[in-house]
Parts: sequence; structure tokens; C-alpha cells
Amino acid sequence: MKKIITYTILILFILIAIGGCERDEICIDPITPHLIIRFYDTEDLETFKPVNNLLVKIMDKEFEVVTTDTLLIPLNVYDSRTTIVLTKNSKDSTQLIQDTLTVNYEVENVFVGRSCGYKSIFTNINYQNTKNWIVSKEVVDLQIENEDNAHLKIFH
Repeated sequence: MKKIITYTILILFILIAIGGCERDEICIDPITPHLIIRFYDTEDLETFKPVNNLLVKIMDKEFEVVTTDTLLIPLNVYDSRTTIVLTKNSKDSTQLIQDTLTVNYEVENVFVGRSCGYKSIFTNINYQNTKNWIVSKEVVDLQIENEDNAHLKIFH
């Protein structure tokens, strides 16, 4: 009789322990996307053209990129504007040229799920820039929801 009670209590304990477990929540959904900028040649509008010794300054933080034709820029989710200072030829003080790109937008928070919480998407995007080394720009998408494609093309 004691064995039956012991086994019954053991089985009940195991069932309660298994029933009390929750499934693991791992966030595999996309997070808040970055602004993707691609740099192109002004003479051949379909050809990527890297920017030499590019220095990028966003929200008072500097990021040095040796040479690149693509940038992923984090936008400020707590404001409706991000100012980006792009300095070309930053390693040569006699040839450095600086342009400022201002990105204005509306932030929309979207619930992704319990494991991820919210992500921000950016809508009604408007770009303004100085034209020191940036010749022109082409807006590819007025909304930033993912990082599948470039959102802005800059010609230099």
C-alpha cells in the first residue's frame, strides 16, 4: 500500500512539474530595421561606387569605414529626425569633404510577439542633404520596414 501511495505521489509530482513548464520563447522575428544607403556612380547610374575613407557621424557617435558602397544606419526611435554627417576622404585633411544628411520620419511601434516585444518602423520619410560631394539622391522606399533592399541611393 505504501508503494502505491509513493508511486502515485511521484507520478503526480512529475505531471505537475511537466505541466508547469512553459515553452521557450526565442525572438527570431526581425528587429527594428536600419536605413540602408547605397552609393552609386553619377556617370553610370547602375554601378556601385565606393566612398573612400568614409567617416560617419550619427547622434554624436563616429563610425569609421575604410571604403564602402553600402551603409546601414540606425535611426533614432525616440525622435522624428536623425542627422548623419558623412565625411569623404576623412584620412586626408587636405581632401576631406563633408555632407550632412537629415532624415525626417514618423515612428510607428509594431507588436511583434511575446518574445520580441515591439519593433519600430519608419514611415513618411523625407531626406534633406547638403551638396558638397553628394551630387544627387534617389529615394527607393518612403517606408523602412525591413532590411531587404536599399532605401536610399546616393550618387557621387
